[in-house]
Amino acid sequence: CPLSLLVLQAAAFTIPQPSQFLTKTSFALTMSTAADSETAKNIGAVGSKLTDMELAKEALSKYFDDSLVDQLQLSPTSGGVNNIVQYVTLPNGDKELLRIYNNGCDAKRVQFEHTILKQLNEMTMSFRVPKFLPAKGSDQTMVRLSNGADACMCPIIPGTLPKLSCAKELGKAAGELNTALTKVSVDPALCNTAPYWKMWEVHHAVTRENFIETMKGPYFDGNLRPVADRMLDEILQIVDKCAGAYQSLPVQLIHGDLHYDNVLVDQDTVSALLDFEFASFDWRALELAIGLSKYAGEEPDAMPYFDDYIDGYATTGILTKPEAEAIPDLINLRILSNVVYFVGRHIAGEDNISSITTRIENYARRVDWVKANGDVIVKRLVDKMGL
Repeated sequence: CPLSLLVLQAAAFTIPQPSQFLTKTSFALTMSTAADSETAKNIGAVGSKLTDMELAKEALSKYFDDSLVDQLQLSPTSGGVNNIVQYVTLPNGDKELLRIYNNGCDAKRVQFEHTILKQLNEMTMSFRVPKFLPAKGSDQTMVRLSNGADACMCPIIPGTLPKLSCAKELGKAAGELNTALTKVSVDPALCNTAPYWKMWEVHHAVTRENFIETMKGPYFDGNLRPVADRMLDEILQIVDKCAGAYQSLPVQLIHGDLHYDNVLVDQDTVSALLDFEFASFDWRALELAIGLSKYAGEEPDAMPYFDDYIDGYATTGILTKPEAEAIPDLINLRILSNVVYFVGRHIAGEDNISSITTRIENYARRVDWVKANGDVIVKRLVDKMGL
């Protein structure tokens, strides 16, 4: 779930949700429009689009004197699909970032993210990670708003999104972070993000039953029907396979969403890794698989990106041969989990169904490419990492 330029963003064991939020039991699949309206009313956003300026002002008042709040200028960042992220321009022209979480009021997940980043900021790495600012009169970096959402602020880290450039440098940074995360001390019980293989926990509102109902429902009728049916089959198959075949793979703390849309580069060097909201204890090899997943299916040839990324990862990361052999399935596990996640956001009323209907054909193309090139991917990994 990527964010855009300079956005410093950073299953689940379900925690009780505030009564004003829609949950699995209170949401009907036929009420999409009503849910979107209710979400906008309660959280101040649909997806990442801010719909309640007073909520943003409330968040700013937690960090700035009341006399200053009305002088601050807000403008949206481009892109982003999960949370509200706004540029905040101060009277002197300086800019910072405001983030209001649209995650079902999952404070436990936010606290986990902030705990990890606090420790990473105390380490020496070749890149920076977000450093959240304390609220006024407090040492706490997250604040609770009147609607139950959490908010935070952080400085801007210089850089631009690399997209398809600098793949080797991105791979190197991913391996470096994966290694650094082994030194972070945090109680796994505090983690509120499920491992990827627990597909029906990737979002608090999704279940196997309501996911299948949505995928077979009218939202995908017409040209999307064959694609939706095939993606449903792929998801059910990968869930069964991962529940058995890969349970012996090494597990550690991972970023969980590290790809080129959550990276900043400055003069062809990685300047920042962003968006730690989905950090979790999961298969170590998923860090590499997630990074590679964004290149899958790129035209005219995705393999050079894979080669460069793996070359970089091999200098800083660790991989065993069984992990390498699992990478094609883990790439597709990541891609397919996005389908389930966005359906969950629709069911919860955190976003509308277009968040998946506009993406599902791209996801299908990437899954097909990985399946067609799986043997080549494994061979490249084995050769490049000396396995």
